[in-house]
Amino acid sequence: MVKVEYKQAGTTKIRPVVIVSNDKAIDIDMIIAPVTGQAARNEFDVPIIKWKEAGLEKPSVARASKIMMIHNSVLFKRIGELQSEDLENVLRKCRECF
Repeated sequence: MVKVEYKQAGTTKIRPVVIVSNDKAIDIDMIIAPVTGQAARNEFDVPIIKWKEAGLEKPSVARASKIMMIHNSVLFKRIGELQSEDLENVLRKCRECF
């Protein structure tokens, strides 16, 4: 789990994301799934069960349908690590979606 700096509509926000890239494939760019504290909206929003252990401030979901590629220069800071069950759930939903 890391926080990423998003720039949109003239504002900058620091938001948590799950890195879903394979460790061996991480170079300059990486694939991430955004994390939100909003309620799940569809079957590809994955609740993070052990959100406190992951370093999140509140119950959250990973949006597997919203994966994107980012440059590692926008990484802000590491906040934690998903427990293996949560990570597997996110990766499985990413595979189902794409």
